[in-house]
Amino acid sequence: MDFDVNARTILLVKHGSQAYGLATPTSDLDIKGVCIEPKQYYMGFLNNFEQHEAMVHKGHPEDKVIYSLKKFMRLAADCNPNIIEVLHVDGSDILSMDETGERLRGMKDAFLSKKAKHTFSGYAHAQLKRIRSHREWLLNPPKAPPDRKDFGLSGNRAVSKSDLGAFTELERRTVAEFGEVIIDLPTNVVEILVKEKAFAAAKTTYEQYQNWVKSRNPARAVLEAKYGLDTKHAAHLVRLMRMCKEILEGKGVIVKRPDREELLSIRNGAWSYDRIVESANVLENECDILYETSSLPHKPDLKFLDDQCVQMIDQYLTKFG
Repeated sequence: MDFDVNARTILLVKHGSQAYGLATPTSDLDIKGVCIEPKQYYMGFLNNFEQHEAMVHKGHPEDKVIYSLKKFMRLAADCNPNIIEVLHVDGSDILSMDETGERLRGMKDAFLSKKAKHTFSGYAHAQLKRIRSHREWLLNPPKAPPDRKDFGLSGNRAVSKSDLGAFTELERRTVAEFGEVIIDLPTNVVEILVKEKAFAAAKTTYEQYQNWVKSRNPARAVLEAKYGLDTKHAAHLVRLMRMCKEILEGKGVIVKRPDREELLSIRNGAWSYDRIVESANVLENECDILYETSSLPHKPDLKFLDDQCVQMIDQYLTKFG
């Protein structure tokens, strides 16, 4: 990359906890932006640009990601939560915006669609999965790495990684096609493959546990030990599902959270694990119903968005090259 990204940035905003209104004195500063690269990046073949990442320290870490307009619009059209939020931040969280950035922000609602049901709830489910796995580790931490003998396997691996991968893919395909695992292999071979698969999964889980222990944020570790769950993930889970519901209700993407105090209390351990799971299930059911009745389109008008992208880039390059 041989151009000044900052000089060609059309929109720059605060993101994450700062934009949600959930930042604490120790929170990092997350920044996201959009830029339009020089003409040779569109016309030639030697240069390519999708995004630029930078870490700057000014008392606290500053995590900045600047996307090309093309990549940003593609992700926004898919209703990617981390991207669509950039267009809907509160005006006070806009760090810089030129006329092209203002035009992009002005068409923010054109990116919204029922896809939000899948993307926002998908991100929320990822948070719930982490909460569940971390809770299991907190309550029942693995005491030692898995042993092959515990799975009825000999000391030497009898199956290669590629064979095990092929077996797993075959299982997936037969379930998808027939609703059950149908594999035409000798029974003893299938038994070994199943045991090897279980051992590999246990080994991966143990390695993930070890990495989690080593990389845990000390402050979050204290909260996890006290409340038996990752409270930060819990707050994100509730926020994402509520935002999903709001979008489907036609309220748009409410980034600066009106429920700030409640979300902060969740992050500080006010909600139990059972209440978190119950709330997630209730919100999921509500979003399922809203998905059927929402006036949002199933997908945005991609032709319109593409035309707008072409026009913005063409006008910008005509002016700045």
